[in-house]
Amino acid sequence: MNSQKTILVGIDFSPSSACALREASRIANAEKLPLICFHVLDKEVLKQFIAQDNLHDVEVLDLASAKLNTFIQDTIGTAHQIETIVKIGNSFALTLDLIEENKVKTLVLGSQGLTSFEGLEIGTLAARCVRKAPVEVLLVRSCQGEPFKSIGVCVDFSETSIQAAHRAAEIAFQDGAALKLIHAYRDPAHSKTDIGWLKLVIPMKDHGEIREDLQKQLQELGQTISEKYHLKVTTEVKCSHSISGVLYKTLKEMEADLVVFGTRGLTGIKKLLIGSTAENLIHTTPCSALIIKPKGFTFSLN
Repeated sequence: MNSQKTILVGIDFSPSSACALREASRIANAEKLPLICFHVLDKEVLKQFIAQDNLHDVEVLDLASAKLNTFIQDTIGTAHQIETIVKIGNSFALTLDLIEENKVKTLVLGSQGLTSFEGLEIGTLAARCVRKAPVEVLLVRSCQGEPFKSIGVCVDFSETSIQAAHRAAEIAFQDGAALKLIHAYRDPAHSKTDIGWLKLVIPMKDHGEIREDLQKQLQELGQTISEKYHLKVTTEVKCSHSISGVLYKTLKEMEADLVVFGTRGLTGIKKLLIGSTAENLIHTTPCSALIIKPKGFTFSLN
């Protein structure tokens, strides 16, 4: 096992994975970390090619390795020291193995790979890794390849979202990006049920007081982040019935090229791998997304 943290990027030869490779290379250079590129050949699909072309596993691996190296050279050139890995098997299981074997800090994937289907915003492997990979996952939605300029962080004041805010600040400091902390909430005087919105019968604070309290909390976090990372940090509190909807709108308005958030927030329970707001945001975010996992995150292949 490597003693140094690494950046791991998955390649399926799609245009999206080319974007992921460019961004992974930029991150690895900026953070002075080794970069590993991997491609997984599905075992069942491979059987068809072997039967059709009368090839052996070793020959197929050699052909795939050559294609991977050519893809890397065509995408980012030759002035990079990159380890390449090609394996045969289940892509998700092997990705988890590579994460463990190489002390991966960040897994970088294209948001739309060859396994994307119409109506789905992210590929199959990306979706599974967001939910279950034990490291932060960067989904590259467009050809970034240059420092981020505008970063939004979704904060619900859970431990994971605070962790996400600090990680976003590290990137903002590194890239010279603008950083905004965003808190979106639903009016607590209403509760969403299976039959619609019902006003609670218990006494509640005035909505203005609630908003003022939330703004104060967010500003205090922003001040802490600003002082620690020497950044200018802005904050914004939004109220809406649709949390993911208002977050999307805010990210569009600020022209964010990266959003950072945690997979489990205040609504998370042990049986849920990802909160409902994060789930919606992953599929609709207008920019690249860095998904932070909570401390002690556990996963399974199921």
